[in-house]
Amino acid sequence: MASWLRSPKRGILDYNAWASFVATRLILLSGVDRMYCNQEDPLVAVQCICAFKSRQWGWLCAVLVSVLIVLGFSGIVPAIAQTTLRNLDSHIPFSAPADLQQWQKRSDQLRLQLQVAVGLWPYPTLNPVSPVIYGRRDMEGYSVEKCIFESLPGLFVTGTLFRPAKVEAGQKVPGILCPHGHWPKGRFMEADDVREQLASGAERFESAALSPLQARCVQLARMGCVVYHYDMLGYADSRQISLLRAHGFATQPQDKEVSPEGWLLYSPLAEAHCQSVMGLQTLASLRAVDMLLTLPEVDSQRIAITGASGGGTQSFIAAALDPRISVSFPAVMVSTGMQGGCTCENSCLLRLGTGNVEIAALFAPKPLGMTAANDWTRSMPQDGFPELQRLYSLYGKQDSVGLFPILHHGHNYNHVSRVAMYGWMSDHLGLGYSKPILESDFTRLSPEELSVWDDQHPQPEGGDRFERSLLKLWAETVDQQMRGMLLGDRLQNEQLSQLVRSGWRVVLGLTADQIRVKEAGVLTAATDPTDSSKNAGITLQVDQKRWLYQPVEQEQTLVDTKRLAAAYTYGYNLTSLAQQSQRLALSLKQLSAEHPGKAIQISGHGAHAGLAAAAVFCLEQEYRSNATEIPSIQLQLSGGDFRFANATTIRDPYFLPGAARYWDLPGLLASLASDTQWTDAVDPVAQAGLKRLKGN
Repeated sequence: MASWLRSPKRGILDYNAWASFVATRLILLSGVDRMYCNQEDPLVAVQCICAFKSRQWGWLCAVLVSVLIVLGFSGIVPAIAQTTLRNLDSHIPFSAPADLQQWQKRSDQLRLQLQVAVGLWPYPTLNPVSPVIYGRRDMEGYSVEKCIFESLPGLFVTGTLFRPAKVEAGQKVPGILCPHGHWPKGRFMEADDVREQLASGAERFESAALSPLQARCVQLARMGCVVYHYDMLGYADSRQISLLRAHGFATQPQDKEVSPEGWLLYSPLAEAHCQSVMGLQTLASLRAVDMLLTLPEVDSQRIAITGASGGGTQSFIAAALDPRISVSFPAVMVSTGMQGGCTCENSCLLRLGTGNVEIAALFAPKPLGMTAANDWTRSMPQDGFPELQRLYSLYGKQDSVGLFPILHHGHNYNHVSRVAMYGWMSDHLGLGYSKPILESDFTRLSPEELSVWDDQHPQPEGGDRFERSLLKLWAETVDQQMRGMLLGDRLQNEQLSQLVRSGWRVVLGLTADQIRVKEAGVLTAATDPTDSSKNAGITLQVDQKRWLYQPVEQEQTLVDTKRLAAAYTYGYNLTSLAQQSQRLALSLKQLSAEHPGKAIQISGHGAHAGLAAAAVFCLEQEYRSNATEIPSIQLQLSGGDFRFANATTIRDPYFLPGAARYWDLPGLLASLASDTQWTDAVDPVAQAGLKRLKGN
């Protein structure tokens, strides 16, 4: 119902704010845990409530939502202007490309955007994964073992390894990753609605009703696959970063965010380095592929991933980024509606000009299966999946994309949904089973039996101190890697230059064509030659004509949420700096057209030097993309000690996620082709290195 309403043709946002007030109170009456519903959109949450048909208030919710529909369309509810900020509840459609050439170009820049957003551009150079596997239990048709390894030095991925009971010597079998999502207790899940699940036909056995997560892994192992069921940060055995930090963050004291030991997640400095829970969990998934490939029986050509809800997010993100994954099945997550309510499903820059359907499409033409349920995914059969089908048809692979709408069940990965997944895996991993593939009962293991920590394997250090040191180490690891390229030969210098330039393209929103700024900035005539020295703005000059661009330096507006994570705003919207850079770039383009063959001189000081450099970068990138000659531009900048990473709040007008990852203002200046003169606080050795990167 709610997904149908959010069609832009229906104008749901005209009365959404009013309806949300009523809907929020219905959630409280229903008794439904909002963890199962969209945490940000009460209307979708009410729809989730209605799916829990046995709850006594479900029928009332359905009736009252119907009243809201009638009032909304009859005009009785006063119209409320649509916000200019996109958020995780915005309708984000996917338009299939006209041809494969168009898609190749788009998919390349979108994949780059994802890599930057999750902090994996460049991918960090790390030691090979060395898993510790122990505590084998032989079960009926499969075995269970405990498995831990480090994703980053000191940060452990924890989970359970399921294997087929018999694998012949030399035999190769598929490997499947199973991220769990936001089900209570995660890998240790023990459901409290067993009778309801059995009575509704959602589950066949009590063991599976208690732990549908274990049921999935057991069945896949019995089908002949090696399965790794691993923890999200904060769940089950993964407690080095707590559940509250990873999934419940709302705010933290600004004066505690940075210390000599390092910095915290969600801090402006962490965002400047593209460090997030989403990034850490994505890295864990990619390192889990590494782990599977250390096992001699795992076939490197048959690696799959499947999870539901937040586990579905992990599935399609990992599948988009890791070419070793050959089959993907994200359940009840991919849609043009709600994009992921948790902090772990969002990061700055991630969904600029895109959404989950297009991100999932990056897996094409490899087999992509999905389920839809009576939640935010219910509109997928009409809005999202047809576009995926059109994309796959361009490859001649229409049968390699599938959607299984199971709309009579709420948000789930129950037996009905899992049967669809088993058939998909059998078909595309070459297992050869006849469908439908039904589960058999199994012996469920308790949290105590599943836990990886014991006297021989003690739980590692965690907490704020660990978090600070981890993020500092992560940043230093990547920085050393990049500096090694800087000190290398000419080829390494060229590769680094391309890497940094590509990073800045994403940081400044140039990969998000759908939300690029279309209007040029306003230039005013400048008559006082000392304007720029007064730090009044950015001065532009052609011959004897001078103009002034005055930046907007008010605090940035955040999306309406009580959770002050930057990703909820800047994962969907351009920063103020990116918008102004693109706007000033259009002004420069106009000046160049009005004064052909003339050099444009630009001067700026402090933060304005950063904005001027960013604008020239945007202009150069547009001309490069069109394979046309870049106008003659001369920059005279004095940055002083200004750095984008010095922003102390995510509302700062110069807060710029990703800037520190690509060496901040010096790195941006080194990425410019234009004639640049600058003086700032960069030490002579570092400045010489950046000049080498620039190629002069």
